[in-house]
Amino acid sequence: MSISVLLTESYHPFLLSKLTLHKFLSITHIESPTLEHLLSPLSHAHVWIMRGAIPVDGSVLRYAPRLQLIIRAGSGTEHIDKKAIQDLGIQLRSTPHANALPVAEYVVAAILMLSRRFLSAHHLIRDTAQWARKSSMGRELASLTVGIIGFGQNGSRTAQILATLGAKILAYDKYKGGFGGAGVTETTLERIYEEADVLSLHVPLTAETAGWIDSAFLRNFRKPIAVINAARGGILSLPAVVEGLETGRLWGAAIDTLPAEPPTQLTPSDYESWEKLRKHPAVLLTPHIAGLTEESELRLAQAVWSILEEWLASHTQPQGHEVNPI
Repeated sequence: MSISVLLTESYHPFLLSKLTLHKFLSITHIESPTLEHLLSPLSHAHVWIMRGAIPVDGSVLRYAPRLQLIIRAGSGTEHIDKKAIQDLGIQLRSTPHANALPVAEYVVAAILMLSRRFLSAHHLIRDTAQWARKSSMGRELASLTVGIIGFGQNGSRTAQILATLGAKILAYDKYKGGFGGAGVTETTLERIYEEADVLSLHVPLTAETAGWIDSAFLRNFRKPIAVINAARGGILSLPAVVEGLETGRLWGAAIDTLPAEPPTQLTPSDYESWEKLRKHPAVLLTPHIAGLTEESELRLAQAVWSILEEWLASHTQPQGHEVNPI
């Protein structure tokens, strides 16, 4: 019996080659998925390999009576209804380690661009031809205290590289402990409020973290900070960032993800803030590329294939699950 694999969105050729050459797999690949186009292939899929374009809940899964495994190529799973898949006995796997290095590189680069004022100096030269050497003097990375919230794959790799470069690292994780050492101090939020020059976010988007970093949160810091968000856009309030920059609570911001993407999908309030941030000389904006490199795409494909191989070894005879009739 062949195993039906539904592949949505785009992937490295390594994964496509492995899938198409496997003699027991039947592959359906939809690069630009819409729910309408998914209904038929979902009806016979045993495995669904996905990124983040399609929200997955009970209303979608009712069309997938044979589905046994969802592989999220990437780390964020906030678009997947965990209870719905658990109730149906569907496994969920992801690949959070695949892009930890490029995310860490992004954070380091963002801190340097902001703290050394490379970004604002570039804007002055490009927009006004000002050779503002003295006013563009910044701070060295090793002089900064970086607060890291979330110490999973991305947070720990970011901390490791920053510590190696001489930054003082204060790390907090509500659900993890015992990770201090090697230049990283495990600490409380209160100490981060007191000492941080930079705040880097590395937590998933959940009901607990949605909108967490707002104006009230930023007011807890004793001194002005820069905020770096290479996690999920819904964690950081865009209006709060604008307010922080206008009041001086923030001396810089780097934002790679938005509450809704692309920016045209933002709420009116968020879009207004986006337009202000887009024009601010101390704000680095990027289109959700912190974890996206040629190398990370290959690692992601390899990780997905490894998960699928492991699953295939124990699921030679996939069976469907019961669903309620439509």
